[in-house]
Amino acid sequence: MKAWARARRSALLYACVSSAACGEPAAPPAASAPAAQSGGSELTNFAPRGGMQVEGILGTIPQTRIERALQEKLPLFQRCFFEGSAEVPALAGAVQFYFHVDLSGAVEWVIPRKSNVGHRGTELCVLSHAKRTKFPAPRGGGPAEFSWGFELDQPPGVHQPIVWEQDHVAEVLTQHRAELAACALQAPGELDVTTYIAPGGSVLSAGAAARTEAAAQQVDCILAAVRSWQFPDPGSDAVKVSFTL
Repeated sequence: MKAWARARRSALLYACVSSAACGEPAAPPAASAPAAQSGGSELTNFAPRGGMQVEGILGTIPQTRIERALQEKLPLFQRCFFEGSAEVPALAGAVQFYFHVDLSGAVEWVIPRKSNVGHRGTELCVLSHAKRTKFPAPRGGGPAEFSWGFELDQPPGVHQPIVWEQDHVAEVLTQHRAELAACALQAPGELDVTTYIAPGGSVLSAGAAARTEAAAQQVDCILAAVRSWQFPDPGSDAVKVSFTL
């Protein structure tokens, strides 16, 4: 199997000052990772930094223990991307989760705080495995909150999509913004959406990350609208574009 993926930790360490500042849950690890499939992805392990801890509102979990629990999930995250690539061959991107871990070490909630994957099915698949992660009980008498992420590169030999900036689709966003009122986002700027746009301007796939837990509840509503939009024709090649709503 060719290794085409790279995993990395992103923005792992910081302290949460209040419960309003933070993100979502996880659950017990899978008994065994699925065997890698031919043509799929391969994730490399993270190199933990020794001696540091992830700070919670009241509790802490050693960073190395967080790394260990989530590294066990990497083959499952890999499988999610492999399955998503059946719909979007060039599927790749980075995801950053925000976890809230209760006193028992179970994930009470977890949200994708950042994602440029652009495929909702893959994001939900990865999120479902993240939710089932089991962590050690936080020390210090309270729950812990922290962020953790990884990135998957595009497989070799697959044509890379052109990347557009948000300005390239600004007119479309302005034209359709009123449609999003039905999704009841609390304020502008709460969702980051990534789409793959096919030749002709139709949406091939779309995904999103929420900056708040409330906004995470509206992702499917927002993406249902976005998938119906007509974007500028990219020509003969698909494009990938991220924008904030």
